[in-house]
Amino acid sequence: MMVLNSMGSIQPITAQTISFSPTRVFFEGNPEETVTEIITISNSGKDTYEFIVHIQDWKRDSLGNKLYFPMATLPNSNAKYIGLSTTNLKVEPGERKTFPISISIPKEVNSSSTNSMLFFTQTNALEPNTKGKSGMGIKTSLELGIQLFYTPHETKIGDLDFLAFEHQNETVQGKQVKRLAIKLKNTGEVNKDSFIKFELTNKLTGEEIKIKSIPIAIMPLDYQWVYCPIADTLAEGEYLAVAILESGADNNLKVAEKNIYVKK
Repeated sequence: MMVLNSMGSIQPITAQTISFSPTRVFFEGNPEETVTEIITISNSGKDTYEFIVHIQDWKRDSLGNKLYFPMATLPNSNAKYIGLSTTNLKVEPGERKTFPISISIPKEVNSSSTNSMLFFTQTNALEPNTKGKSGMGIKTSLELGIQLFYTPHETKIGDLDFLAFEHQNETVQGKQVKRLAIKLKNTGEVNKDSFIKFELTNKLTGEEIKIKSIPIAIMPLDYQWVYCPIADTLAEGEYLAVAILESGADNNLKVAEKNIYVKK
């Protein structure tokens, strides 16, 4: 969830009292059918939330970051087929509300999955609780994006494949960064989620360094770079770098290895 202050910049929020479920909607159906799914909004707080509802196109860049575009402008957009029950929504304190959303599947569809993003943007910014605190309060507004996917029955599932494994010493925003870099390809026509984890083994001492798993999401027939920083505290020497990809519903593992030399 994204939180905007009244000046339009992103702010963190801690005590969240409103929830949306699910945050991803997957439509399935045949051409010329209309399919409806339900989003549930729950307000467990003491404030009323008011939202405007709209749709945009979106995709990911080569690093996995989301990019947004006007609706129905991208090739894989399904935005113009989405039907909303309303474009204004009010959720009272303690209220649990359902929000129907439908897709009218066209007569002719591509084999690839299509997508769009449904936004709920708060219009009544909440007053900050500044009691006992110094400084000027900032009103906060919420904006939540829910991913909408339509997947035809004949869609090719495909897989995630390694394209490259590199050891990089790059300048990023004026700072020297040592990192491992993996390039992945989604060979399927559906959005794919997975995790990739990196491990390093010191070839002299045998010490194993395990690194936290990194979540990834790759759009259909697209590729993505995944970066893993190498700690400056790592001892100089030769290492075996291993990238482990959890790929597919059956939890098959794919492994890539590379010998690297870490310099101080």
